[in-house]
Amino acid sequence: LEVFGEMKRRGVEPDTVTLNALISAMEKAPGGSQWEKALEVFQEMNRRGVEPNTVTFNALISAMGKAPGGSQWERALEVFEEMERKGVQPN
Repeated sequence: LEVFGEMKRRGVEPDTVTLNALISAMEKAPGGSQWEKALEVFQEMNRRGVEPNTVTFNALISAMGKAPGGSQWERALEVFEEMERKGVQPN
């Protein structure tokens, strides 16, 4: 998140690859502890008009599946439905 914050301060616009890396890093957090941050990054992508791809959706759904206290499967299904609406092919 520090790198992302620094990019914003310097006026560097993150692209899909950069934001995917950030979501993927959060997905790997111990105990699924960063799933909400991953969702925030995804929402920021949408606000900025950065198009998510299969990697984006896979990482976010995986992060939700690892959420502490039981997975966020209902939210993961919502994300999957958004994936379909955007025409992104699941793999």
